[in-house]
Amino acid sequence: MIPTLDGKRLLQDLETLAHIGLGSGAGINRIAYSPADQEARAWVEDQMRELGLKVNTDQAGNSIGVYAGQVPHLPPIAVGSHTDTVPDGGRYDGALGVVAALACVRALREAGVHLRHPVEVINFAAEEATLGGTIGSRAMAGLLHPTVVDSMTWDGRPLADHLRAAGLDPATIAQARRPKGSVAAFLELHVEQGGTLDTAGVPVGVVEGIVGIRRYTVTFQGCANHAGTTPMAARQDALVMSAPFILAVRDIAVARGIVGTIGTLRLQPGAPNVIPGLVDLSMEIRGLHEADLDGAEAELAQAAQEAGGEFRHVSRKPPVRSDPHLLEALTAACDKLGLPYQRLPSGAGHDAMCVASIAPQAMLFVPSRGGVSHSPDEYTDPESCVTGARVLLAALLKLDASLGAEA
Repeated sequence: MIPTLDGKRLLQDLETLAHIGLGSGAGINRIAYSPADQEARAWVEDQMRELGLKVNTDQAGNSIGVYAGQVPHLPPIAVGSHTDTVPDGGRYDGALGVVAALACVRALREAGVHLRHPVEVINFAAEEATLGGTIGSRAMAGLLHPTVVDSMTWDGRPLADHLRAAGLDPATIAQARRPKGSVAAFLELHVEQGGTLDTAGVPVGVVEGIVGIRRYTVTFQGCANHAGTTPMAARQDALVMSAPFILAVRDIAVARGIVGTIGTLRLQPGAPNVIPGLVDLSMEIRGLHEADLDGAEAELAQAAQEAGGEFRHVSRKPPVRSDPHLLEALTAACDKLGLPYQRLPSGAGHDAMCVASIAPQAMLFVPSRGGVSHSPDEYTDPESCVTGARVLLAALLKLDASLGAEA
């Protein structure tokens, strides 16, 4: 019997999740490790058990359900995403990937089909940046530094406090680590969170990779002085010094085919009647190719120096390329279903970029209307939600037949 995905049930599951953490407004508040987040995670685990999955929660709070495979000792193919949200978030970000993973296993079970590989459904913990970002997947991949539990989160409390409130032990979070090769492959369905697919009218995006992110600070030192008595020609205005660099960020990003953003700008002393004596700004660049990022970084450093600023590196996350074999499975699934697709990068970070340290990974996008995400206005139409899950199921079937065939 050929597995057939139940789109109606998928949409019902998505609607159920959308009411967990729904406040008086339109936004959803399932902040990681909060009571609402725990309620959603418990609901997902209940669905896993109803499907006959073996369920466990690891030391980071990741929920993992295993649907048995036919061949002993083969590593699982994992599918999933996350159900935590940003404050006043939308109903599709992360949640779609989790309910789609459940829908794939439901289709297999109802057809009486067990794949060669086990199938793991993973609901990752704390993906959103409210608590630092990708906490669960970083812990699983062994990428979480022990000091992270002491870092301050969105509400001014350390991550350790949030873990304890959810019944987790901050001292054991590193034990969630899984060795490389323990997962045969990981596929994640997600809404695009950008407008590329929506604008192009393309139903599916096959993600070539997740962009690298480099962050910097730049300081411009001028001289604070009285705004009313200092002639224009005699001023050393730090904000005016920074202006050419601010424009250069835009121009360099456009020329290199990447994105660049200045996210904060702090003026001192910050009074309307005082010429700014100091400007501190923070910025980032994102791109899929290291060569483009290297070139942009060199040009930005030079632009900062020419403007009289001090350019400093803060952090660097390399791009994560999707596995070619998994990309082939996704494109073949689209072809089998007669769906046009577009290959594109992900400009946002996802759990898949962390899992890439221990397993081949690839992602699938469906359109976000108007490119809106992290907002109550986030919307992906029902047909697109079901279409994405159907592609995920078809890719899962193809991967099972092609991975580890020698076993």
